[in-house]
Amino acid sequence: MTITGIELNLMFCTGSGYNNTIEANIPFTGESLVLTGVKRSEKENEIKKYKLTGKTIDGFLALIEKYGITDWIGKEPSVPKAAAGGDMMSAVFLTLNFEDGNKSRITFREVPEETGREAAFAFRRLFFDSTKDDILISEEFFYPTLNECREIKEEHGPVIAVETGSFTMGMMYGSNETYTQLIEKTGEGTVRVTIKRQRGNDPEETNSKEISSDIFSKVQEISDKENLPCWFYAAKDPSIPVDYSMRPTDYSASGWLNIYYDDSLITGFPKVKRTIGETACDLGGKEVDRAITALINECVAASGAKVDMTPLPFPGKIAMADPNAMPAGSLGIMQTMQMGMMAGVQTGMVTPSETKEPPAGDGGPWDCSCGAKGLTGIFCSECGSPRP
Repeated sequence: MTITGIELNLMFCTGSGYNNTIEANIPFTGESLVLTGVKRSEKENEIKKYKLTGKTIDGFLALIEKYGITDWIGKEPSVPKAAAGGDMMSAVFLTLNFEDGNKSRITFREVPEETGREAAFAFRRLFFDSTKDDILISEEFFYPTLNECREIKEEHGPVIAVETGSFTMGMMYGSNETYTQLIEKTGEGTVRVTIKRQRGNDPEETNSKEISSDIFSKVQEISDKENLPCWFYAAKDPSIPVDYSMRPTDYSASGWLNIYYDDSLITGFPKVKRTIGETACDLGGKEVDRAITALINECVAASGAKVDMTPLPFPGKIAMADPNAMPAGSLGIMQTMQMGMMAGVQTGMVTPSETKEPPAGDGGPWDCSCGAKGLTGIFCSECGSPRP
């Protein structure tokens, strides 16, 4: 069967979630022979087209013949070498296109490791040697919508963990806070729920519980339907102006939703993080964010895992949102951003009666209604109440 072209996919990744891919379409037949390469990242996607010469086509055909690539079709690939979470690794995948329309995907693990590694490197090197500036035809950047991200073909393993988180930062005492809710699959139908909170310079508070839950079957269904791993590539066009006038300058908040996949059989990484961020939500992903966040909240509530949500003492009466009523981590990404903006406004809305210094009294020690005794300042050092 005649090979009419190939497709190369180069994936660069770490377990911590940094990831970009290069996809190349290289036709061997047809009227317009153009090598098209797409480089994807979370910031922007770049398309470059190059003049495809007969020398380049002959080079790829020679590699196919040299390594007997067609003999690899149908063989079971070996498991990739296990990668540590901080390692940076690359994987090469080759697709052969035939004249009858069929396609065959090669992982370079269908043969002994040394041969496969050598062949993968040869194909990758020839690709980069064939994409020089002197044969560049065009270059453009594009910013995928979610509908376009749903069409990206990128293989991933099953969902094994989900996490929501939020970070708030302000100029007030103790206003910096990080809150996360992590759910990890520990077995068939069992999960571990871990929540953490870090406030100001206080020690991190954490609590973990293990329970039975079917959350991962539900998240997996959403992931498969929406092609969630590739939402990572959603990007905003920088030429479109953004109105920042309503954002407070002395307070900020951010939220995130992370989904972890077991890519052990694909890249060797047992836990790869993919982030569903603010950009994806702005482009139409709010409902998915809310649906997965709701599943996480239900699982956390069922586990009974809790951390202390009492606000830090502050020397004065300040209008603040009650953290017991609505921990930031329980919200979706966009809700967290909105609550952060409101909190920034609220912390600045202090009435004159609240800022006026209380009378100094006779200057002697005094006792507070909270139980603190022998106080000498104008505010209680325990609860922040003014001196009566």
